Amino acid sequence: MASVEAVEAVDRGGFRTGVPEHHPVKEVPRALRRLVRRGPAAEKDCHPLYSCLFAQGGGLPSVAAAALPFLTALASDPANGARFTLVELIGDLNGAARDAGAQDTHGAWREEWRRQGDKITAFLADPAPSVRRAALLLADDDALLERGHAETDPAVRLPLLLALGTRAKTTDGTSETGSPDGRHRFAAAVEAVLSRVLRDDEPVMKVAAVITRASLDRDTPLRHANPLLDVLADPAVRPRFERIWWLSDVETPFTRDDVAAWVSGLLDHVLLVALSFVTRLAEAAERTADDGLRRVVLDEAWRHLVLRRSAAPTVLPLAARLLDCADDCVRLKAAHLLAMLAPDSGPYADRLAALLDDPGTDEISWIEGTVGDFARWALVRLGDPRGLPGLVESLWAPYREQFGRSWVAAIRVGRRYTKSSRRCASTRTSCCPHCWRRCGRATSGTATTARSWAPCCTSPKSGGRTRCPCFPSSCRS
Repeated sequence: MASVEAVEAVDRGGFRTGVPEHHPVKEVPRALRRLVRRGPAAEKDCHPLYSCLFAQGGGLPSVAAAALPFLTALASDPANGARFTLVELIGDLNGAARDAGAQDTHGAWREEWRRQGDKITAFLADPAPSVRRAALLLADDDALLERGHAETDPAVRLPLLLALGTRAKTTDGTSETGSPDGRHRFAAAVEAVLSRVLRDDEPVMKVAAVITRASLDRDTPLRHANPLLDVLADPAVRPRFERIWWLSDVETPFTRDDVAAWVSGLLDHVLLVALSFVTRLAEAAERTADDGLRRVVLDEAWRHLVLRRSAAPTVLPLAARLLDCADDCVRLKAAHLLAMLAPDSGPYADRLAALLDDPGTDEISWIEGTVGDFARWALVRLGDPRGLPGLVESLWAPYREQFGRSWVAAIRVGRRYTKSSRRCASTRTSCCPHCWRRCGRATSGTATTARSWAPCCTSPKSGGRTRCPCFPSSCRS
């Protein structure tokens, strides 16, 4: 256990922090002393060490190796309240040393790391699950594999599985045992663990095993698409994801919706299968009235549409089917997709017009605007005059709110626009850039876009016939 006396006994001469001009080396023992004295209340007291123990531009300063024994001792102390953060800090420091390559200070770090090896490995068997999860990033291949057989807590086993897959993919040369075929032996051992999980384990763990195996064989999700769909669409299994799907370097658990999007992305290399999977997710969401899954379907449909315009025939009916959903976020995203799909979405213009006064907003992913705003934008892109009333007000709203609102960027073949600028296309004779500049409610980019689309009263080519509905007196006739 670290003590104040042990910290004080270290000779600080010759050591440097990562930013010595702002954080002199004396700040390191000061932070360590505070961690020792605060004990159970030290949860947030190790953060000053991040300012001292990392070098600018990568790597480690010389004081990092000297601090490692104290960091390890403090993280091993059951009475210390910062144990989880300290284990994370140790992992971050080791990652910085590994990424920076061979330097003198990193040689000292590696030597000290070897001396602390038993204590660091012991974190994998710590009583606290959060510490065990953080320690997955510290373990060598053999220790990680051994823990894969011993760990019983699903909230630790799941990130351990994913860590094994990452390690099997990135390990090169030999494993820690020094065996000449260490890489292949490690990968084979990981495959054995995954096969056992896929055969005997609970549904959520099987999803994790498929994702893990996909890092070694990208066609694995293709072969398991049906069971993946069954698990993701099962309402009874949904709460289980958030209880056990933790990652070592993420502070909050993943939800079923997060994992569904993750799985969907693993199928991208075979477009027909990927689109079929999204369609089947949509059908499953309709059967169970699962709004979370509906949101995932629309997000994935949007992603595919951005990547490949050829996805439009699949995306169009999915979005149209969800225009009448009771969930505000679902309706908003459905209207957004139909706007993007204009003019193909023309048959749904009447249904979009029915949403013009819909005040629903997205309280999930926080896309700004209302369902009515997106329905209006869709009608404008369709050339439907029903989208014109209220359009200028909709365009001005962000500026009245002091630029507090934003619109999701959208992609159009050949040119890149923002939604707000594309919605300006309908204002051909409704409002002129001159007046927008006068009232201060448009950026120069918006004014330039509008000027290029509509003759303005200030343009000699227009003959001065267009009058602005907001400031008629400002237009010269």
